[in-house]
Amino acid sequence: MRIRKVGIYTGKFYAGLLCVLLAGVLLGSLFYGSMSADTVRSLNSVQAGFLSVRQNLDFSKILLKTLSSSTAFLFVIFASGFCAVGQPAAAAALALRGLGLGVVLSQMYSAYGLHGMLYSALLIAPNGLICSFALALGAREAICLSNRYAVYTLSDRQENGLRETVRLYCTKFLVLEAVLAVSAGADCLIARLTKGLVPV
Repeated sequence: MRIRKVGIYTGKFYAGLLCVLLAGVLLGSLFYGSMSADTVRSLNSVQAGFLSVRQNLDFSKILLKTLSSSTAFLFVIFASGFCAVGQPAAAAALALRGLGLGVVLSQMYSAYGLHGMLYSALLIAPNGLICSFALALGAREAICLSNRYAVYTLSDRQENGLRETVRLYCTKFLVLEAVLAVSAGADCLIARLTKGLVPV
Protein backbone atom coordinates (compact mmCIF):
# COMPACT_ATOMS: atom_id res chain seq x y z
CA MET A 1 0.00 0.00 0.00
CA ARG A 2 1.53 3.29 -1.11
CA ILE A 3 0.39 6.72 -0.07
CA ARG A 4 1.48 9.85 -1.82
CA LYS A 5 3.50 12.16 0.42
CA VAL A 6 4.21 14.88 -2.11
CA GLY A 7 1.67 17.38 -0.74
CA ILE A 8 2.78 16.98 2.86
CA TYR A 9 6.49 17.13 2.14
CA THR A 10 6.40 20.36 0.16
CA GLY A 11 7.81 23.61 1.43
CA LYS A 12 4.35 25.18 1.31
CA PHE A 13 2.92 22.66 3.74
CA TYR A 14 5.83 23.13 6.13
CA ALA A 15 5.44 26.91 5.86
CA GLY A 16 1.75 26.46 6.64
CA LEU A 17 2.64 24.63 9.86
CA LEU A 18 4.99 27.45 10.81
CA CYS A 19 2.16 29.90 10.13
CA VAL A 20 -0.03 27.96 12.57
CA LEU A 21 2.67 28.44 15.19
CA LEU A 22 3.05 32.12 14.31
CA ALA A 23 -0.70 32.59 14.62
CA GLY A 24 -0.38 31.14 18.11
CA VAL A 25 2.30 33.73 18.93
CA LEU A 26 0.02 36.54 17.79
CA LEU A 27 -2.89 35.14 19.78
CA GLY A 28 -0.62 34.83 22.82
CA SER A 29 0.28 38.51 22.54
CA LEU A 30 -3.39 39.47 22.33
CA PHE A 31 -4.21 37.13 25.20
CA TYR A 32 -1.57 38.76 27.39
CA GLY A 33 -3.09 42.18 26.75
CA SER A 34 -6.47 40.98 28.03
CA MET A 35 -5.15 39.38 31.23
CA SER A 36 -6.19 40.67 34.62
CA ALA A 37 -3.74 42.54 36.83
CA ASP A 38 -3.49 39.60 39.25
CA THR A 39 -2.62 37.21 36.44
CA VAL A 40 0.02 39.60 35.12
CA ARG A 41 1.57 39.88 38.59
CA SER A 42 1.67 36.11 38.88
CA LEU A 43 3.39 35.83 35.51
CA ASN A 44 5.87 38.52 36.49
CA SER A 45 6.83 36.55 39.60
CA VAL A 46 7.33 33.45 37.46
CA GLN A 47 9.47 35.48 35.07
CA ALA A 48 11.55 36.79 37.96
CA GLY A 49 12.18 33.21 39.05
CA PHE A 50 13.14 32.25 35.49
CA LEU A 51 15.61 35.12 35.26
CA SER A 52 16.98 34.40 38.72
CA VAL A 53 17.79 30.81 37.74
CA ARG A 54 19.60 32.07 34.66
CA GLN A 55 21.53 34.71 36.59
CA ASN A 56 22.63 32.13 39.16
CA LEU A 57 23.83 29.90 36.31
CA ASP A 58 22.01 26.85 37.67
CA PHE A 59 22.66 24.87 34.50
CA SER A 60 20.81 21.74 35.61
CA LYS A 61 17.58 23.71 36.17
CA ILE A 62 17.99 25.68 32.95
CA LEU A 63 18.57 22.49 30.97
CA LEU A 64 15.68 20.66 32.66
CA LYS A 65 13.15 23.46 32.23
CA THR A 66 14.11 24.20 28.64
CA LEU A 67 14.19 20.57 27.54
CA SER A 68 11.12 19.39 29.47
CA SER A 69 8.83 22.08 28.08
CA SER A 70 9.78 21.45 24.45
CA THR A 71 9.81 17.66 24.93
CA ALA A 72 6.25 17.74 26.27
CA PHE A 73 5.01 19.32 23.04
CA LEU A 74 7.08 16.96 20.94
CA PHE A 75 5.60 13.97 22.77
CA VAL A 76 2.03 15.18 22.13
CA ILE A 77 2.86 15.57 18.45
CA PHE A 78 4.55 12.16 18.38
CA ALA A 79 1.53 10.46 19.96
CA SER A 80 -0.89 12.18 17.56
CA GLY A 81 0.77 10.38 14.65
CA PHE A 82 -0.54 7.03 15.91
CA CYS A 83 -4.16 8.13 15.59
CA ALA A 84 -6.10 8.14 12.34
CA VAL A 85 -7.63 11.48 13.33
CA GLY A 86 -4.57 12.91 15.07
CA GLN A 87 -3.92 15.70 12.58
CA PRO A 88 -5.79 18.38 14.59
CA ALA A 89 -3.87 17.44 17.75
CA ALA A 90 -0.52 17.96 15.99
CA ALA A 91 -1.62 21.37 14.69
CA ALA A 92 -3.08 22.32 18.10
CA ALA A 93 0.23 21.50 19.81
CA LEU A 94 2.00 23.92 17.47
CA ALA A 95 -0.59 26.62 18.13
CA LEU A 96 -0.30 26.15 21.91
CA ARG A 97 3.49 26.35 21.72
CA GLY A 98 3.15 29.60 19.78
CA LEU A 99 0.60 30.87 22.30
CA GLY A 100 3.09 30.34 25.12
CA LEU A 101 5.84 32.10 23.20
CA GLY A 102 3.55 35.02 22.48
CA VAL A 103 2.70 35.43 26.17
CA VAL A 104 6.37 35.25 27.21
CA LEU A 105 7.51 37.75 24.57
CA SER A 106 4.72 40.17 25.51
CA GLN A 107 5.60 39.75 29.17
CA MET A 108 9.23 40.66 28.52
CA TYR A 109 8.20 43.73 26.54
CA SER A 110 5.73 44.76 29.24
CA ALA A 111 8.33 44.42 32.00
CA TYR A 112 11.33 46.02 30.27
CA GLY A 113 9.93 48.13 27.43
CA LEU A 114 12.17 48.41 24.38
CA HIS A 115 14.95 46.63 26.26
CA GLY A 116 12.59 43.67 26.53
CA MET A 117 12.91 43.15 22.77
CA LEU A 118 16.68 42.85 23.13
CA TYR A 119 16.36 40.51 26.12
CA SER A 120 13.86 38.37 24.21
CA ALA A 121 16.17 38.20 21.20
CA LEU A 122 19.03 37.02 23.43
CA LEU A 123 17.25 34.78 25.92
CA ILE A 124 14.11 33.46 24.28
CA ALA A 125 14.38 33.70 20.49
CA PRO A 126 17.32 31.27 19.87
CA ASN A 127 15.78 28.29 21.66
CA GLY A 128 12.28 29.32 20.64
CA LEU A 129 13.14 29.36 16.94
CA ILE A 130 15.00 26.04 16.99
CA CYS A 131 12.20 24.36 18.92
CA SER A 132 9.58 25.85 16.62
CA PHE A 133 11.27 24.52 13.49
CA ALA A 134 11.80 21.11 15.12
CA LEU A 135 8.20 20.87 16.33
CA ALA A 136 6.90 21.86 12.89
CA LEU A 137 8.99 19.07 11.35
CA GLY A 138 7.59 16.68 13.92
CA ALA A 139 4.04 17.82 13.18
CA ARG A 140 4.59 17.19 9.48
CA GLU A 141 5.75 13.63 10.20
CA ALA A 142 2.86 13.06 12.61
CA ILE A 143 0.28 14.27 10.09
CA CYS A 144 1.80 12.03 7.44
CA LEU A 145 1.65 8.94 9.67
CA SER A 146 -1.85 9.86 10.86
CA ASN A 147 -2.97 10.01 7.24
CA ARG A 148 -1.44 6.58 6.66
CA TYR A 149 -3.36 5.16 9.60
CA ALA A 150 -6.56 6.72 8.28
CA VAL A 151 -6.10 5.19 4.82
CA TYR A 152 -4.96 1.87 6.30
CA THR A 153 -8.05 1.74 8.52
CA LEU A 154 -10.43 2.46 5.64
CA SER A 155 -8.68 0.20 3.13
CA ASP A 156 -10.08 -3.23 2.21
CA ARG A 157 -6.61 -4.42 1.15
CA GLN A 158 -4.37 -4.49 4.19
CA GLU A 159 -1.61 -6.63 2.76
CA ASN A 160 1.37 -4.90 4.33
CA GLY A 161 1.77 -3.53 7.82
CA LEU A 162 3.32 -0.25 8.88
CA ARG A 163 6.26 -1.64 10.84
CA GLU A 164 8.98 -0.01 8.73
CA THR A 165 7.06 3.25 8.53
CA VAL A 166 6.65 3.38 12.31
CA ARG A 167 10.30 2.48 12.83
CA LEU A 168 11.42 5.33 10.58
CA TYR A 169 8.92 7.63 12.29
CA CYS A 170 10.35 6.86 15.73
CA THR A 171 13.90 7.37 14.44
CA LYS A 172 13.02 10.80 13.09
CA PHE A 173 11.55 11.83 16.42
CA LEU A 174 14.63 10.63 18.27
CA VAL A 175 16.66 12.92 16.01
CA LEU A 176 14.28 15.80 16.75
CA GLU A 177 14.61 15.15 20.48
CA ALA A 178 18.40 15.26 20.08
CA VAL A 179 18.01 18.64 18.35
CA LEU A 180 15.94 19.89 21.28
CA ALA A 181 18.58 18.63 23.72
CA VAL A 182 21.32 20.47 21.83
CA SER A 183 19.15 23.59 21.81
CA ALA A 184 18.67 23.30 25.58
CA GLY A 185 22.43 22.99 25.99
CA ALA A 186 22.91 26.09 23.87
CA ASP A 187 20.40 27.85 26.10
CA CYS A 188 22.68 27.14 29.07
CA LEU A 189 25.60 28.65 27.15
CA ILE A 190 23.53 31.74 26.34
CA ALA A 191 22.67 32.08 30.03
CA ARG A 192 26.36 32.10 30.86
CA LEU A 193 27.21 34.67 28.19
CA THR A 194 24.35 36.98 29.21
CA LYS A 195 24.85 36.73 32.98
CA GLY A 196 24.10 40.09 34.64
CA LEU A 197 22.66 41.61 31.45
CA VAL A 198 19.00 41.40 32.44
CA PRO A 199 17.96 43.06 35.73
CA VAL A 200 15.94 40.78 38.01
